[in-house]
Amino acid sequence: MSKKNMSLLLIVIALVALMALAVEGRVRFPVLNRVVIAIISPVNSCIQTFTGAASSLEKKLEAITTMEAENEQLKKENAELRRANIAMAEFYAENQRLTKLLQYKEHVPEQKLLPAKVVGRNMGDLQDVVIIDRGSADGLDKEMAVVTGDGIVGLVEEVYPAAAKVMLITSSRCKIGARILRADSRAVGVICGRSMENMPLEMEHLPREADVRKGDVVITSGFSGRHPAGLVIGTVRETSPEAAGLLLNADVDPAVDSSKVEEVFVVTGYSNPAAATGKLNSNTEGGQAQ
Repeated sequence: MSKKNMSLLLIVIALVALMALAVEGRVRFPVLNRVVIAIISPVNSCIQTFTGAASSLEKKLEAITTMEAENEQLKKENAELRRANIAMAEFYAENQRLTKLLQYKEHVPEQKLLPAKVVGRNMGDLQDVVIIDRGSADGLDKEMAVVTGDGIVGLVEEVYPAAAKVMLITSSRCKIGARILRADSRAVGVICGRSMENMPLEMEHLPREADVRKGDVVITSGFSGRHPAGLVIGTVRETSPEAAGLLLNADVDPAVDSSKVEEVFVVTGYSNPAAATGKLNSNTEGGQAQ
């Protein structure tokens, strides 16, 4: 190494040593201190700025991570609350339906009622039936009435060991003997469905002079040995003369919306006393009043 380079190295080492002593405060050199401060301050400021930025970034990342975790937890809690609300709404709706059924049962202690659930509907071409979870093992038989707290749903059409097919009152295949509830009328006819959604039932075979009015309540007449009188069918919407003008027809809004039925009662064990004495026509099928 040349003498010139050696001299420069020694000068640099001496300056560094003096700067170190000045920084530590062991030696006071006003001019040197000013030089040191001028050199170190920007560097220190940059270091502090970088350190502050790094710390701020770290805190922001921690905050973001915490927020993401909290958001995920809130999403889970919201999902649980939604499920709980749905379950509560379902429970409330079921409770309301069952309460109405129990109230109906209390009001008709003379009827033997078997509770059942609707477990199937609208199967293939059969759009006018529902399946319930009771069958011959529970004592069910054909033509038994199926009801809710609002009125009659239909009649048992087919019976299996643990299930039964119920023909809805709205089916064009279903025909039930009916009567106007109003005391000063008591007009008798036959109710049949039209197998069309949102269409009223039709009360046929009313005498032309029958006293039937809009708003009259229609009930089963009981002219059969298979289901009792007094089951609510619906309410008269309007009347019109038959095409030939000899009879009167009435449109009847059904009391039960069969599309919403979930729980029902089957009226079992009923036998009309008149049927046992042979006073009723035994041939009640094939379009005759039930």
